[in-house]
Amino acid sequence: MKDKETLFREKSERYLCCFNDSCPRHNQCLRWEVGKYIDPATRTVTCVNPRHQDEKRRPCSLFRNNKPVTLPVGMKTRFYYDMPSHTAKAIKNALISHTCRTTYYKYHNGERPITPALLATIHSVCEQEGWTQPLQFDGEVTDYVW
Repeated sequence: MKDKETLFREKSERYLCCFNDSCPRHNQCLRWEVGKYIDPATRTVTCVNPRHQDEKRRPCSLFRNNKPVTLPVGMKTRFYYDMPSHTAKAIKNALISHTCRTTYYKYHNGERPITPALLATIHSVCEQEGWTQPLQFDGEVTDYVW
């Protein structure tokens, strides 16, 4: 993982940022923290509207935790190894239909870490197809959940 300042400066160019300093959770929010790294020469940015009616609700639906987490990476070598071929094929097809073929292969090849939401979907699909063994991924990476 790149150092925090470099990573946040790169993300700030295209990430949905937040400038709501009155939010009680802004100190733990990734969107608010990335907003601090926006280049002052940038005239316009994509940001959360702090006056939107939903922003007065708690908890904020756009909140992202600013703590890095350990995410599984890659499904190429160990994920399908012990599965019967018909189960592996059914799981693969279900995941492709959920994410689209190109995106699935980015996760499969380890080009993209598997988010907690996708991991829950993978567990659900495996259970639906009758696979209850622990899932084995190719590795892990520590990163932010953008």
